[in-house]
Amino acid sequence: MVLLFMTAIIDGVVRIEIPTPFPVGSVNCYLIEGTPLTLIDTGPRTSRSLATITQEMRNIQYDLSDIEQILLTHNHIDHIGLTAEFVRERKRVHDDSSMVWIHQSDADALVDYDRYMELYAKSITQLIAACGIPTDEVPIVMLEDYIEHFKSFGEPVLTAQGFEDGTSFKTGIGELTALWVPGHSPGSTCFVCDEKQVVFSGDHILGDISSNPSISFDSSERIGMITYLESLSRISSKENYIALPGHREPIFDIESRVETLRAEYDSKLQKAADALTSTPQTIYRISRAVYGEYDANSLALALAESRDLLSILESRNQAELINQNGLVYAVKH
Repeated sequence: MVLLFMTAIIDGVVRIEIPTPFPVGSVNCYLIEGTPLTLIDTGPRTSRSLATITQEMRNIQYDLSDIEQILLTHNHIDHIGLTAEFVRERKRVHDDSSMVWIHQSDADALVDYDRYMELYAKSITQLIAACGIPTDEVPIVMLEDYIEHFKSFGEPVLTAQGFEDGTSFKTGIGELTALWVPGHSPGSTCFVCDEKQVVFSGDHILGDISSNPSISFDSSERIGMITYLESLSRISSKENYIALPGHREPIFDIESRVETLRAEYDSKLQKAADALTSTPQTIYRISRAVYGEYDANSLALALAESRDLLSILESRNQAELINQNGLVYAVKH
């Protein structure tokens, strides 16, 4: 099987685009033929996603139960949600289990999925509450509704195994080496195939959209955006490699894309700095100055990124964040 990406031909790799109900659109899963038959990311658990990946695999003479190894780039639900379905099908047909691998920093999202999603939903509701969103602009959503919403897109996978940076995996196109690039999630990982000069980059770098830093469960953690920007240097050295991302089209010039991403974040930082005045403003108002109009589906990501921008400015003594009665305000330092 040959996958044609514009001018690049990669033997043994099949990209399967899986629809999602999220603003980002479809997610890319990559089937690596040979032994062990390997799948990188699985898509969200929806009936449409399952039907799509089932049919696309059948079109190339495979069933879900044929997958022997699953490598997950990170713990977000649009990438891990159907993993349990593959494990069940493998067990049902072959009476053994697909090996499921995810970076150890993201493993809890699979092993203890329900608890993880409860924490994730709680983080979002706390973020929204602290950012000062006018109730006439964004409808109020109860925490319980968020929890049930997010839980529906995946299931626990008790057999998932954690790996470390530098771990190698055998595949039909040669060894894949895990390159840990935290930021988009704590365990975000690229899988590098030196033999083919290919990087399965997950959501670490995307061709025409930015990779939002993760929503943190722990306010004592480092600023997610700083971690992400530092991690970009780990992939920028792969200048002659093709990046196969988690969304959209392949990236043929990784170094150039990394430079563009850095410039975009610098521009966002400047917009946030320019929006600051001596009068306290909510994070929500700053987010509108940075990102302009965005809909409710993009709300949490815009607020999380705006919070990080302001935290970076505070670390540079350009801003001060003030907590008053549960709301966070930003002022020019």
